[in-house]
Amino acid sequence: MLNCEAHLLCWNEAEILPYSLRHYKTFCSRIVVHDDQSTDGSREIIKAAGVDLADRHTGGVIDEHEYCWVKNESWKGTRADWVIVVDADELIYFPKGAEQTIAEYEYLGMNVIKPHGFEMFTDTFPTTEGQIYDEVKMGAPDDQWYAKPALFSPKRVKEIHYGLGAHGCTGKLVSGAAFSNPTVYSIPETFLLHFKHIGGVERLAKRYDEVYARQLPINHKMGWGHQCPGIEAAMKKRAGILPNLRQVIS
Repeated sequence: MLNCEAHLLCWNEAEILPYSLRHYKTFCSRIVVHDDQSTDGSREIIKAAGVDLADRHTGGVIDEHEYCWVKNESWKGTRADWVIVVDADELIYFPKGAEQTIAEYEYLGMNVIKPHGFEMFTDTFPTTEGQIYDEVKMGAPDDQWYAKPALFSPKRVKEIHYGLGAHGCTGKLVSGAAFSNPTVYSIPETFLLHFKHIGGVERLAKRYDEVYARQLPINHKMGWGHQCPGIEAAMKKRAGILPNLRQVIS
């Protein structure tokens, strides 16, 4: 199988992190978790899992420019055929299977993959000791925010530049040609599954409030991220998800 490497951004993701690592271990030869000084046990989970821990220091704040740097630069020098750069609650998922899908992308000489995005949802936090999507199968399509081009080939991509939130990218190929954010969804299909809205509205509201407390003044000034109490943000997002729920994982 082709060599894949995953880079995960983490801050206090102890609940979801075991599932993320379990998933990426099924097809990645190397996993690097870029941890921003977590205090909830995430670091112990990373070490116990036997994956690479890379320390990040943003001074207790959300520094989107630092996060962009990790996604733009941390993979450089890799010998992997394919690289994934995601947040810890984002899972790149291959409906046709990782080995077959990635082999087809390689055969076609593809550079950057555009997935379909889904906001996964359940009111009950998963308890399975298997893969999280063995239990959480429902989600709402969200190609606006979660069709992130998070999978690319460093053999063909020399530079990649993600914007804030990594919703799009530009870059330069090894050949010297410039490329812009892909607009056509890749075939075979790849999904980006976002596992934030799981475990009930109270859990999510708490997480929103924790994130709000870490925002920089520029976030508030520019309106980046949610700018309201966590329960309000959670209920608003929930109202958009529930009418669009469908079975994502068969």
